[in-house]
Amino acid sequence: MKCIRIPLLLIGMFFSLLTLCSAKDIEGGHTLNADMAKSKYQPVVSADHSQYNEDNGLYELTGNVRIQCQDRLITAANAKINATTLQVWADGGTAIHEGELTFTGDALYAELTESTAWFFGTRCGCERPGLAIHSDNMRYNWQTHIVIFDGHVLWVQKGKSNTSSHLEFDLNKNDVVR
Repeated sequence: MKCIRIPLLLIGMFFSLLTLCSAKDIEGGHTLNADMAKSKYQPVVSADHSQYNEDNGLYELTGNVRIQCQDRLITAANAKINATTLQVWADGGTAIHEGELTFTGDALYAELTESTAWFFGTRCGCERPGLAIHSDNMRYNWQTHIVIFDGHVLWVQKGKSNTSSHLEFDLNKNDVVR
């Protein structure tokens, strides 16, 4: 009889502790993926280090930042994320990978709920087999698949190169928006 009571007591204590820990996370704790899972987009985030800033309500991520949202992956060295509005500010080798498309820049600002990312810096680009476009900055809308490039635009498509100060490119039609 004593042998049965001790394991039951330990099991009871374990479940009580588990319930208390879960309640604390729900009431006052902040975990990024739990907060982000509340949105219909449900992005999944990972980084070497993350912390929640109570003052501004942002998660601050450093080292190997990865944000998987639907069919795209955002990577960067550093990022700040608002889990409520799904706004992302990132810098340090930023990129969005979407199928065979790769978008790169020195920094980016993305509104995941609006399906849009803005890239900044001197090395912004969009590439896929047979197409490479680079500019000073660009805006990509993954709903319309239109990319707008501004400032020193150079694009190479099927071996032919062109330059411009502004370019709107439709990735679905694989052509300049006219």
